[in-house]
Amino acid sequence: MRAKDGRSFGAPVVVAADGVSSRLATRMGIHRREDRPMGVAVRGYFRSPLSEDQWLSSWLELWDGAPHESALLPGYGWAFPVGDGTVNVGLGMLNSSDAFRKTDYRALMKRWLSHTPPEWGLTEANQEAPIRGAALPMALNRAPAYRDGLLLVGDAAGMVNPFNGEGIDYAMEAGEMAADAIAEAHYRGIGTRSAERALEGYQSRIKAQLGGYYRLGTVFVKLIGDPRVMKLCTTYGLPRKSLMRLVNKLLANLTDARDGDLSDRLINTLTRLAPSA
Repeated sequence: MRAKDGRSFGAPVVVAADGVSSRLATRMGIHRREDRPMGVAVRGYFRSPLSEDQWLSSWLELWDGAPHESALLPGYGWAFPVGDGTVNVGLGMLNSSDAFRKTDYRALMKRWLSHTPPEWGLTEANQEAPIRGAALPMALNRAPAYRDGLLLVGDAAGMVNPFNGEGIDYAMEAGEMAADAIAEAHYRGIGTRSAERALEGYQSRIKAQLGGYYRLGTVFVKLIGDPRVMKLCTTYGLPRKSLMRLVNKLLANLTDARDGDLSDRLINTLTRLAPSA
């Protein structure tokens, strides 16, 4: 690799953790897959009594204006305490909706906040920082995660969970798997065929651990992209506590692999049966 000042750098193995655009991966010919979902998220920080809450709050009904009087969008909102008297408040939306590329997300967030309870204090006067946004590359949308000495980690490989837009924990897990593969490759002798198999094992581990679950996520994204399906889900699904417990486990990827209940076993079975993403 050549820097702007003319210096050259080389290494037998490189980890690309350079985000959604991943210039390293693109220059290596590893491009984004257009058949995988993309999302966008915007968030801001507010001084609010919600900062005293013990839980993260989320809203599965994302309205483009007044609740039940505007369009229901495929996405969700959240608020969670930061620990310093403020809350991180934001919303995310998926590209499975026709509104995805036509939406001003910062304006949408302001409309959404205007319909939250006044006692929460999510107003411009209590806003601590500008509303910022980012793209969410989902469901392993850049592959392979290993090629010719380059390992992709996190957003560079599109490791964001299509169910909920979470990416940090998967990036950390992938970083650990990449470190294991690199350590094994060095042990076997960099440059040997055995070392190359160790590095190729990184891609296999990623697909084995995340592939089936992410494939289910792509189905979920397509379904909620249909306003009719979204309305049915929110109208008849949200009031049912047992169903929402199952949905919460599925969306958060919090199933028990060994001693879980019926919902855990159902989700784990679907994940195993789903073809890898």
